[in-house]
Amino acid sequence: MRAIVHPRFGEPTDVLNVEEVETPEPGPGQVRLRILLSPIHNHDLWTIRGTYGYKPELPARAGTEAVGVVDALGEGVEGLEVGQRVATGGTFGVWAEYVVTPAAGLIPVAEALPDEMAAQLVSMPFSAISLLHSLDLKAGDWLVQNTANGAVGRMVAQIARARGIHVLGLVRRQSAVDELAQQGISNVVSTTPATGARRPSRSSTADASSPVSTRSVARRRTTCCRCCPRTARS
Repeated sequence: MRAIVHPRFGEPTDVLNVEEVETPEPGPGQVRLRILLSPIHNHDLWTIRGTYGYKPELPARAGTEAVGVVDALGEGVEGLEVGQRVATGGTFGVWAEYVVTPAAGLIPVAEALPDEMAAQLVSMPFSAISLLHSLDLKAGDWLVQNTANGAVGRMVAQIARARGIHVLGLVRRQSAVDELAQQGISNVVSTTPATGARRPSRSSTADASSPVSTRSVARRRTTCCRCCPRTARS
């Protein structure tokens, strides 16, 4: 079978190779998947560069999330069957024709869900849902987040809105404000000065007694802090 492998860390365009490797066999509690589609996440690229929190042993196979079809079952696997379409969000090396992964972490995919959506079913949505759950926010609470135009940021805003939670999103470009507005995501401001751009104001969070702020990247949040009450927590 073919798999995408990197023998060293570096820029993906420089270190990734397509190699012929042995097709893996599932062990007890494992499933072999025939991969249908896999997205390219930022954390995939950071892992290949060696700059992510997790560093695989080299040479390493790339990719972490995919939708695939169950191709073979290991001993003791129940609840899944060969030919069933499933999604995985924590399996390293899915940029390959086949991959072996624990059966317990697989999510059956409904027939009506297209591969393009199923391939992104786990990592980003789970991150957004887990974030809101861990913060224990209730209807009427405020959340301030940067990189609001990222995949997780967009999902946080939409899920929070459905739960009655207010979100103030920070982005670095006015064009991102306009883009999010087209998706129905409001309360977004650009932290980069621009002519005609709306700037953050205390009125945006005037009714927020103790808003919560999150950071997706380690950058300054001066603008965020100036528009939030002193009781804000992060």
